[in-house]
Amino acid sequence: MPEPRPAPGRREPLSRRHIDVVLAEPQKSENIGAAARAMANMGLGRLVLVRPRSLHRELMESTATSHAESVLKEMSLHEDLDEALAPYGLVVGTTARGGRHRGPFYTPRQLAPALLTGEGEGPAEPVALLFGPERMGLATGDLRLCQKVVRIPTDRPATSSLNLAQAVLLLGYELLLAAGAAPEPPAVRPAPQAELAGMYADLAGLLLEIGFLPADNPEHWLMNIKKIFNRSLLTSGECNLWRGVCRQTRWALANPEQARANMERAGHAR
Repeated sequence: MPEPRPAPGRREPLSRRHIDVVLAEPQKSENIGAAARAMANMGLGRLVLVRPRSLHRELMESTATSHAESVLKEMSLHEDLDEALAPYGLVVGTTARGGRHRGPFYTPRQLAPALLTGEGEGPAEPVALLFGPERMGLATGDLRLCQKVVRIPTDRPATSSLNLAQAVLLLGYELLLAAGAAPEPPAVRPAPQAELAGMYADLAGLLLEIGFLPADNPEHWLMNIKKIFNRSLLTSGECNLWRGVCRQTRWALANPEQARANMERAGHAR
C-alpha cells in the first residue's frame, strides 16, 4: 500500500520526537508541569529531570493539563547531570546571560534546522535541550557539557530572563516551523503580463481622464502606482476586479445623474 502523501499546501513534517527536554534542578512543580505542556504543544520527545527541588504531582498536573499527561507519565529522574546527558549525541544549552566564555550563541531559528536533520544523511541523532534552574539558569560549567548554546533574543538585556515554560515553548515553536509541520502559505499564481498591461492601461486612462496623471509624462507617475501593486503580485481575478472598478468609474463620470440616482436608491435600500 503506498505511503500517504501530505495534503496540498503542506510538506511532510520532520519528527521532533528525538529531541528531549532536560531540566536541571527545576525549583517549582508548577514550572515542570507548564514545561511539559509546552513540549506536548510542540511535539517534542521526553521530559528528563535532574535533581528537581520540588516534585508535587498534583501541582505538575494542574499546569500540564490533560494534554501533557503522557509527557509527565514518561518523564525520567536523575541525580547526576552527566548521567542524564550520556545518551545524547548532541546537547544544546540554553542561557539568558552573555559572556565571552559562555558562547558562541545561536538563536533558536538559526539552530533549529540542524537539530532536526543531524550532520549526516541518516536519521537525526538524539538531542537534549538543557535548561537550568529558574533563578540563575545554567552555570558556565554546565554549558561546557553542551556542544551548542542558544540565547532567545529579547527587547533589551534587562528583560532577557524568560519563564522556564516560555523558553521551552519558544524553542519548540521554532523546531515546529523548521520541521514543516506548520501550513505553508497558499501558492499565489501571478497574473500574466498581458493581463497586468491591460489593467494598467485601463487605470492610466481613467487617471488621465480625471486629471490625476499629467498628460505630458503619465508613465513616469504611473510607475509609482505599479510599485504598490507589485508588492502583492496581483492575480488574474484581482486584475479583473480593478478593471471593473475603472469601467464603473468611467460610466459614473459619463452618467452623473444616473449614478447619483443609483446611489440614492442604494442608500434607501439600507
